[in-house]
This record gives sequence, C-alpha cells and structure tokens, in this order.
Amino acid sequence: MTERLPVNVVAAMDGVLRQTAASAVLWDFPGGVVVQHDLARTGHDDLLHRLVYDVGGVVEDTGVPLDHACLSCALREDVVPTVVRLARSGRWDRIVVSLPVTAEPGLVRDALRGSVVGGSQVADLVTFAGVLTVVDLARLVDDLFGDDLLAERGIALTHDDRRAVGEALAHQIESADVVATRTDRVPDARELAVLRHLAAPSAVCADLHNLDLARTLDRPARGCGPQRGDYRRAAHSGAADTHGVWTLELTSWRPVHPARLHDRIGELAGGRQRSRGWFWLPTRPHAVCGWDNAGGQLSIGTVGRWEAGDRQTRILVTGIEDVQERVRAAFDAVLMTDSELARGLDHWERHDDGFSPWLGDDDRAA
Repeated sequence: MTERLPVNVVAAMDGVLRQTAASAVLWDFPGGVVVQHDLARTGHDDLLHRLVYDVGGVVEDTGVPLDHACLSCALREDVVPTVVRLARSGRWDRIVVSLPVTAEPGLVRDALRGSVVGGSQVADLVTFAGVLTVVDLARLVDDLFGDDLLAERGIALTHDDRRAVGEALAHQIESADVVATRTDRVPDARELAVLRHLAAPSAVCADLHNLDLARTLDRPARGCGPQRGDYRRAAHSGAADTHGVWTLELTSWRPVHPARLHDRIGELAGGRQRSRGWFWLPTRPHAVCGWDNAGGQLSIGTVGRWEAGDRQTRILVTGIEDVQERVRAAFDAVLMTDSELARGLDHWERHDDGFSPWLGDDDRAA
C-alpha cells in the first residue's frame, strides 16, 4: 500500500499571520505544497479563490464559482478534491491547507477523514497531520473576550456570517495541535495564561520563530484536538489559575431545570468569559445539549444522544473577571433538586421547556 501523504491545516484570524505560518511550514518541509483558499464575492457571484504554491513559486492561481458561499460547500466542491489531486500527482511529500481567514479547522479535518472522491476514500490517500493555529498575542485577550462580530471587522466569511470574533478565535485555538504565537513586544503573562487555559492539554504553544515544525507537527498526538460540536471531548487544560485567568469545571450528574436555566443564563454565559460543554434537560432525557459561549454569544444545540448511564451536565468556563463564585452559584441554582427529581422524568413530558427554537422538538423517544 502506498504511504499516505500528510496534510496539515493552517488557521488564523489575520491574512498576514496565515501567510507567515504557511511559509514557515514550507521552510521546515521544503518538499511540501500549500493550498490556500479564500471566499470572496464579486458582483452577484460567490467565488472561491484557490492559490497553490511551493518553494518554487505559484503552481495554480484560479477562481472557482460556488453555488453557495460557505466553507462546508467549498470543502465539498474544491478543497478536498484539490488535496486528492495533488496527493495523486506524486510531486510533493506534504500538503498544507491554508484556510480562509477566520475559518474553523474542524471542518477540514472531518472532510479529509470521511470524504469519498472519485470512488476513493480520501483517508486512503492522505493522513491528517494536525492543525497549526497562529495567534497575535497582542490582540488575544481583547479578541477572545470582547463582543465584536466578524462582520464588524470586515473579516466575515460570508454576508450571513454572524459569528463573534471570540467564537472563531476560540475554535481555532482549541482545535490546534500547535499554537504559534506572534507579537511585536514581550508577551504579557496574562496573555500567555489565557492561551494555556484554552489550548488543548497536548497542544504545543510557542513563538512561531522558535518552533521546530518538522518535529511538532508530526507528533503521535497530532490531530487530536477537540473539534467543533464534539463537546464531550472538551478538556480542562490543567493550566493553573494565575494572572487573573481561571477555569472552572462545573460538573453534575443532575439535569438542568429548564425554567431556571432561562432565568439565569445571563449569569452563566455573560461577561468576559469562554465556556463550552454540554448539559441535559428532563424534558429531553436522551439528547446531549451542547453549550458553546464566546464573544458575548451563546450557541446551544442538540449534538448527540446519551448512551445508557452516561448522562452528565458539564461546562468548562474560562474567564478573566473575578466572577467565579457568581458563575458557580448560578450553575448550582439551575440544577434540579432531589425533590424535583423524585417526581420522575415522566412528569416532564407534559412540559414545554422553551428550548425548541434551539434544540428542536422535545425528545420523547425511549
């Protein structure tokens, strides 16, 4: 069997940082090739701009019309087929997928692992070799914990992209196997503490110019960061609470009371914090309800079904304001009490929990 070609993904919130990181990978892997995509709108047409280059220069520079200007469509229509075509050429020994600015790496990882192109499993041709996210430390705290939208910064992927800057940045950091930092000054201790609290426990975090990418991108643990939507893999980084940065791990076997969650959701999700995890409701005893909060925006949705005996409510909260006790008290308050649980889950089948706009119809299945 032919050895599979390694594929790395580069993510960034800034085009210059993205270019710097992709070039750094080529410097350490001179036999590689970069596939850079950008989503753009020209007139009434959505266009995917594809640039392919290696150490010898530009190989391809073309625009591809898209039926829908979204990253998932781009993956299906061009990114993955391009990776397959370059892998089959036998010309390079590594492929670097340079994502559109603000794009989330998990989408590419899933596509490379599960897609079929031309009758062949993509995973038979290439192997996912990890995510490199490059971060501007000078902007890290303000971007993560502020409430700016990507559209307000002019870096939204599409016209209907309503994500917050903090949401996109958090997903890029948490999905990374290697977090490369850049700053034009001495790093602030709080910035470094925030990064360590959000990065995956196994992630390598270092200045881009000090990274040995040839070694760090090929570690055995590559590609293991939690992907968006895989809330049950959210893990405490183990970083110590220091320099005003803290992480609370809020965990209980109890379900959440729907009405009290509505009432106190601002206390759990408000302020300068990033939180992620899952919860369960007595009205939906089989649904895993995902919790994803950053940049002043909270996203909740059904992300799976519980297996027998596996139900749990667990939210990781990372913040920079002294509100830990408020958050912990709000979490304890929304959990169901012994007397409420004693009435049984059947009691809740007659209740409208008010979460249908986000979670869909109530889960009644046994």
